[in-house]
Amino acid sequence: MSSQFWKISRSNTALAHQWSRRIAKPLPFILEEVNQRMVNRAQIMRPVEGGVVHQGWLHPGALPNVKTLFAGRELAVFAPKAVTLPVAQIDQAAASFLAKLWPGRGAPKPSSAIALPINAPLPVSTESQAMVWSPLWLHAVADPGQYMAEWLRVLKPEGGVFFSCFGPDTARELQGLAQTLGEPFPDFADMHDLGDLMSKQGFSDPVMEMEKLTLTYSSPAKLLEDWRALCGNHLESRQKGLKTPRQLAVATCQLEALRNPETGRIPLTLELVYGHAWKVERKTKTDIATVKISDIKGRKGLK
Repeated sequence: MSSQFWKISRSNTALAHQWSRRIAKPLPFILEEVNQRMVNRAQIMRPVEGGVVHQGWLHPGALPNVKTLFAGRELAVFAPKAVTLPVAQIDQAAASFLAKLWPGRGAPKPSSAIALPINAPLPVSTESQAMVWSPLWLHAVADPGQYMAEWLRVLKPEGGVFFSCFGPDTARELQGLAQTLGEPFPDFADMHDLGDLMSKQGFSDPVMEMEKLTLTYSSPAKLLEDWRALCGNHLESRQKGLKTPRQLAVATCQLEALRNPETGRIPLTLELVYGHAWKVERKTKTDIATVKISDIKGRKGLK
């Protein structure tokens, strides 16, 4: 099912396939960096008691600082397929402390991400979670609104969501290249549009931030390799199959033209959008007025 949110429709099937390939590779620098920046921003957040749902771009290597941030809370990690997650040092330290209180308590065992199809509802009870954590994910899924609606459902009143995704200036250097090759290029949402979507789904007063990073590369091949790892092509209208030598030569020439003469490197822009919002329990309004019987004056019947 496609969303009306995007101009260029995404394919959840392609995204799941790409995710399965990424998880087997080393932790991408940008995912580690964005997770840390999210953790830094989230220090001020004080969600209610309860568990945390992780539904975003997952890599086991990027989870330790998230686990540290939510130490003492149950972390439910959802991914397109199950993957073994390492036991963080914070878990081991907590287990050591608890073992002193309750002798015989075992050490924590490696946990697994819960396999969940990308467009499936969360197998989590309504109003049961304190927080949702979602790094670099909403720009990739077919229907961001569907995700936000599920997050709102599972959050407790006063629970919060914190996410990050790519903004509209991301990879602007590649847009002309994609057009030359006849390839579709994803549109990325402005932070205000995402904030409006959160409000539409029922979140209270979303707070949105944006920052830009510029990565630089020594070769076009390395830039394209990193872009495939960061985003890839998960569009419904994507072209399948390998590129011809002529197409690769065109790509190389276009990217070489972007090389900075002073630094000798090729830039790639990443616009990072961060958002957080709360679920506020709203009182049901009623139009019924309460009147004391003693205040009702008698009427004379009509003749």
